[in-house]
Amino acid sequence: MMDPARYALWNSPSMRSYLENLSPDKLLVEGKGTRVRDAGGRWYLDARSGLWNVSLGYDHPRLTAAIERQLRTLPYTNLQAYGRPAAVALEAAERIVAHMPDGYGKIRFASNGAQAVETAVLLSRYLRRVEGAPERTAVFGLWRQFHGFGATAGALTGLPYLHHQSGALIPDVMHARGPFAPVAADQIEDLPRMITDYGPERVTAVVLEPVVGEGGHVLGADYLRELGDFCRRHDIHIIMDEVTTSMGRVGAFTRTEQVGAAPDIITLGKCLTGGYAALSALVLSDRIYARLEEASQTRPFFTGSTNDGHPLALAAAIAVVDELADGETLAGVRARGARLRELLDELARSRPEITAVRGTGLMHAVEFAQPEGAPWESFRVNALRLAAEARGVLLSNLAMVPAIMVIPPLIVDDGELEEIVTAIDGGLDDLASGRVVADPAKGIW
Repeated sequence: MMDPARYALWNSPSMRSYLENLSPDKLLVEGKGTRVRDAGGRWYLDARSGLWNVSLGYDHPRLTAAIERQLRTLPYTNLQAYGRPAAVALEAAERIVAHMPDGYGKIRFASNGAQAVETAVLLSRYLRRVEGAPERTAVFGLWRQFHGFGATAGALTGLPYLHHQSGALIPDVMHARGPFAPVAADQIEDLPRMITDYGPERVTAVVLEPVVGEGGHVLGADYLRELGDFCRRHDIHIIMDEVTTSMGRVGAFTRTEQVGAAPDIITLGKCLTGGYAALSALVLSDRIYARLEEASQTRPFFTGSTNDGHPLALAAAIAVVDELADGETLAGVRARGARLRELLDELARSRPEITAVRGTGLMHAVEFAQPEGAPWESFRVNALRLAAEARGVLLSNLAMVPAIMVIPPLIVDDGELEEIVTAIDGGLDDLASGRVVADPAKGIW
C-alpha cells in the first residue's frame, strides 16, 4: 500500500491532514441515485450533493444519455471566437432562457460560478466606461456571502480570510452587513446607507446571493424589492448570484422569479448540468443587453475561456431543463424542503446546542453553539461532519460560521431526509460522549 502522505494529489487547504488521513479505502469509486460508494465497499447518502451541484443524482439516465449522444457526434467546439458555435449551444440557450423570468432574453455561457460572477462585474464596469462614467468602479456585497475563489470572486466573497491570504485582490470592493437575524433595526438599511455615504455615483454594481451559502440566510422579498428600488434610482446594477440557488435547488428555476426580484444580471451554475460537467452562465436583462449590444459595436467586450459552453456540458444542461420543465421535480423539492425544515426544527427543539435552522427548498443550515453559549470553533463542526460521515451521511461544514449545510440531491425522498437528520442527531451524541473528539490537528476540510 502506498504511503498516503506521498500521494501526488493535494486539493485540501489542510494539506498535511488531508494526506495523512487519506487511505485507499476512502476513495470514492461509484455513485447511484443519492449515494456514493468508497473503495472499501461502503455506501454513503450524499447530503451535500457533491459540492452542492449533483442535483439529479449520480446515474440519471436522461443526463448520461444526453452526454453520450453529444460525445459521439461533436465532443468539442468553442464559443470564444470565429463565429461557428455548436448547434447545441443555441439550443441550450433557447431552452434555458425560456425558463428565466420575463425580460431576460440573452445568455452567455462560462465554465464555473466564480467566472460567471467575475464576468458580470467586469461587464458592469465595462458599460460604465463606454457610457462615459469610468469613475463608477465600486462594487458592494454582503459579509458572509460566497461568490467563489480568485482575484475577483474572492474579493467579492464576504469572508475576510480570502482577502488576506495572498495579498491584494481587485480594488474597489466593499462589504456591508446583511439583514440577517438576529439583527439590529438599523442593520437592514446598512447596505443602502453605506452606498449613500460612499457616493452612489461612484458605484457600478451590487452583488447578492438570494440565499447566503455561508449560513443559509434567506434574503426576503421585501428586502430585495426595496434594495432594487434604491439601486434603480441610482442606476446601480444588481447582480443576482444564483450559482447555488438556480435550476431547482429552491424549488424553482430561479430564486429571482420566486421572490419577484428584478436584477440586471443573473448568474447560474452548480445545478445547471446536474454536476455532470463544468458550466455556468450569465443571463442578462433585456435592458442591460441593449446597452451592451450598442456599446460593443465600437468597443468590444473581451471575456471568456477555452471551455466556456463546452458541448458536453450544454447537452447535460438541456437534459436538466427537460427534467425540470414539467414541474414535478420542482414541486417535489418544495415538498421535501418543507419536510426537511420540519425535521430540523424538531431536532433543534431537542438540542440546545442548535441555535438556528435557516434556509429554503433543499438548502438548509444548522448552526451550533457550545452549551455555555460560546461559538464552536470550525474544527468542532468539522468533527460533527466526520461523525455523521461515520454514520453513513455526507454533510458540508462551513469555514467561518459554526454550522453545517444540508443540501441533498433534488431527488431525495422522505426516508432519506430522516436518515440525514438521524445522523446529525447521532453525531451530536458521539461528540458529547467523547466517541468522536474535536481535534483540530486531525481536521480535514
